Amino acid sequence: MRALVLAGLVLVLPLQAQPRVQSFILPNGLRVLHLEDHEHPLVRARLLLRIEPGDTPQGHQGLPQLMLRMLGHSETADLKAEDLDRILEESGIQLVPSLIPEGLSWRLVARSRDQDRALGLLADRVLRTVFNPTVLDAQRLALARGLEEQEDPPLDRLQQALLRDPTTAPTLQGLGAISLEDLLAFHARVFRPDRAVMVLHGDLGLEQAKRLMLLSLGSWSPQERPKPAGGSPEAGLAVPASPPVNRNRISAPGRGLRIQALAAEPGDLSREAACLLGLLIPGDANLLPVRVSLGEGHLMATLDSEPTSGPGAWSLLHGRLESFRQRGFTQADLDRARRAWLARRSLESLHPEAQMDSSLTEALGRGATEARLNALSLEQLNAGLRSWLDPARFRIGAVGDPDDLNLLPKP
Repeated sequence: MRALVLAGLVLVLPLQAQPRVQSFILPNGLRVLHLEDHEHPLVRARLLLRIEPGDTPQGHQGLPQLMLRMLGHSETADLKAEDLDRILEESGIQLVPSLIPEGLSWRLVARSRDQDRALGLLADRVLRTVFNPTVLDAQRLALARGLEEQEDPPLDRLQQALLRDPTTAPTLQGLGAISLEDLLAFHARVFRPDRAVMVLHGDLGLEQAKRLMLLSLGSWSPQERPKPAGGSPEAGLAVPASPPVNRNRISAPGRGLRIQALAAEPGDLSREAACLLGLLIPGDANLLPVRVSLGEGHLMATLDSEPTSGPGAWSLLHGRLESFRQRGFTQADLDRARRAWLARRSLESLHPEAQMDSSLTEALGRGATEARLNALSLEQLNAGLRSWLDPARFRIGAVGDPDDLNLLPKP
């Protein structure tokens, strides 16, 4: 409930004028959302390339992650990888790639005077990569080594294991099956302007934004397909195999037992219900000693227990979640969450990244609206809670003494 209290305090603040979202589409199909804000001499950009079901062939898990590494370590048509990194550093331009649930994303921050150069460097990295088989082999092995490394603390390894989606996460077998031809085919499917959304925020007007987009990304064609360097594509290479490891049960002799249960957000959960549940569930006293946190598209329940209490700890965690699921929320909870959500939304005008997040989620059809939020009933909210906390949705993991781990139910 702490989040609700803190969010409610900001209701007394005067509302700030939030930049109006203006949108346009380039002739090549690239959709651009523009938020004009001249308060600071900065320009922010976010490019999203959507990945759709079927883009990653069966048995090729890790293809998006490998593509992202290739783009960061390969030469472009005009620059070596280290030269591009050096230019970014010397210019003070921030360009950060990431893999998010919707697809491949790049965040860019630059001073207004460097906006043309910054967008040109983004276009160079995303669109003009030279795919070299040698770089592919090196990045494939780097990803494979990352899967096998056990140097992180046990608690970090447990969380990473639970967050790893078994249907899309890289596997040694999947990485070994990816050839350069697979990578080029993936690039041709995904790297299309009609699949992309660009969000621009900052010190540039609408006409200036259109000019900037045409100069940097206007020539992007959906028919483009990068050519491999150094001859014809080779077949996927074998990645050294290793014995199977139960990543969800991590041995840590001599320490207490930690059990975690992760549930992905239900696909049919409305954005309004997800937003309010995200405010209501964490910190609810009815769950203690179980702690619940929400991340991007998932819910994580954690219970720390003393050693030699494996079955009892699991029963406690499961019982708290199930009791909470059946009890649900009250109308007073729903009303308080609505006020907190509106208060948080009023602060978006103070945070450029929050404005961009909001604009992007709405463009993807995943945004919450005040009208639908007010129309959400208590029954719909509690139905969403029951769906999210369905025991069948949870992936279970634990860290602790091997004897305690053996007493836990099979995940």
